[in-house]
Amino acid sequence: MFRIPKIENGTFYFDQIIREMGDYATKEREKIKERFDKSVGTFRKNNDDVNLDKRKDLELQKIRYINEKTNLKIRKIISSFPKFTKIDPIYTNLINTTHTKVSHIQDALARLLWIANTMDEFTQNTEHKIKYAKSQQTVGFIMKKYLGKANSLFKKNNSFFKTLDDAAKFMNSLPKFEEMYTVAIAGFPNVGKSTLMKKITGSDVEIQNYPFTTKGLMFGYIKSSDKKIIQMIDTPGLLGREKSNEIEEKANVIIAQYSNQIIFVLDFTESCGYESESQIKLLKKIANMGKQIKIYLSKTDIYDEESIEKKNELKNKIKRYKIYENFEKIKEDIIKEMLNQKSKFDPTKIKLIK
Repeated sequence: MFRIPKIENGTFYFDQIIREMGDYATKEREKIKERFDKSVGTFRKNNDDVNLDKRKDLELQKIRYINEKTNLKIRKIISSFPKFTKIDPIYTNLINTTHTKVSHIQDALARLLWIANTMDEFTQNTEHKIKYAKSQQTVGFIMKKYLGKANSLFKKNNSFFKTLDDAAKFMNSLPKFEEMYTVAIAGFPNVGKSTLMKKITGSDVEIQNYPFTTKGLMFGYIKSSDKKIIQMIDTPGLLGREKSNEIEEKANVIIAQYSNQIIFVLDFTESCGYESESQIKLLKKIANMGKQIKIYLSKTDIYDEESIEKKNELKNKIKRYKIYENFEKIKEDIIKEMLNQKSKFDPTKIKLIK
């Protein structure tokens, strides 16, 4: 979704500018020498005055170069971030779940703009001082002060560059959510969620990194005439504990608020490594999200007597839900429900995650 370049700390950028300025100054020094050699006879100045003028000319070129490069680098960083008022609210809500909230990013961007504006003003003032300096020693002192303050501007604001770099990493890792009817597939790890996803969507499955999970989100799409009509998301990391950790909680909330309905996958063979009772407990927890839920029974082709017994034992706890064993039937019903939906899903209704 986002493609924000790597952001280094302020010191890195200033050091880079100074290195580039050194190469620039070497070339500019020769140009200045040639220019003054041609005009020295015309102005009839003594050597000390000529050398002072050369020094002034060179230092003026250097500070203008530093200021220009500073502005270019800073404004490039600023422009690499989106206007947060113009992006889908789902992304601002996701960003606000991190320690680099949108307000922090905006503050950091404003700080960088302040650095650029401060450099403009400081450079103008320094130009004036250099032009009216009476000696090379004074020019050298002015330059030393200029470089010191410029370096300090970057160094003292390293934290703002770090904020933007952290934000960029997070934003670059966000998946692209399509504005369409969305179905989330939930359940414990290894119950068969990914298998169901691939059966329903065919080969059209995409893996996108998702910063709230350890393995990312799997996106799949049901198509009609090669056009995506339903977005499906396989949700990893749900373990049904009494108290979810931060990663699980954020994953739960965003999927619940972004999806129109949930398919919960139950594995009564327990080959996933989790007891059937624990899976039912997770189902109840997800039911509290207030979404329509369908149950899909996975691995029915390897059911044994114990699996069937577990199913019969727990069927009263899941009878309120529509239960499927055939992926084609659940796909058919999802499509019907999507087509019968009267109002288009509005992503702006997503609540802010705190």
